[in-house]
Amino acid sequence: MTTTITLTIEEVRVCTLIAMERWILKKDSIDRPGYAAGKRFGALEHELLANIRANVAEYAVSKYYELPWTFPWYPNEEHPRRKNHPDVGVNLEVRTVRTKTEIAVWPKDVTKDAIIIAAKVTDDDYFTTVDIYGWYRAKDAKSVANRDPRIGGWRIPLSSFKEGIS
Repeated sequence: MTTTITLTIEEVRVCTLIAMERWILKKDSIDRPGYAAGKRFGALEHELLANIRANVAEYAVSKYYELPWTFPWYPNEEHPRRKNHPDVGVNLEVRTVRTKTEIAVWPKDVTKDAIIIAAKVTDDDYFTTVDIYGWYRAKDAKSVANRDPRIGGWRIPLSSFKEGIS
C-alpha cells in the first residue's frame, strides 16, 4: 500500500532553497567515478533538480513518520564526518524512484543497518505530492538475488517494501 503525503508550497519552497544552496556549495567538487559516468551519458537528471527531489522526499518522510530530518547542507570537506548520518531519524535512508521499479541499496547501507524508505515525488510541476511505498531493512538486501554489479549494490523491487515502519 502506498501512502501519499501532500506538502504545502511553503514546505516545497524551503526544500528548494536548501537544494539550491547545496548545489552552489558543491560547485567545483569532484564526482565519484560512477556518478561522473552517469552525468556524461545523460543518465542522471541535473544536480539541482535531483537535490530538490531528494529534499522534498526526505522532508515528506520526516513529516509522515514525525521524525527529524537531517539538514542536508554542509561543505564537501565535512563529507567524511557526515556521510553516515541518516536522512531522517536515527537510521532511515530515503531513496527516490523516478523511472525504475526498484530502489538501490548500497553496501554502506548494509553496514550501518539502515532502514530504506522508498518514495517518489509524483507532482513533477510543483513537487507537492510524494508517494511513500514503505520500508526495507538494508541488511536483508544481501540475502536477495537482486545484486546489481553495475552499481556495486542491490536493487530491491518496490513490491518488497513493507507498510508502516519497524
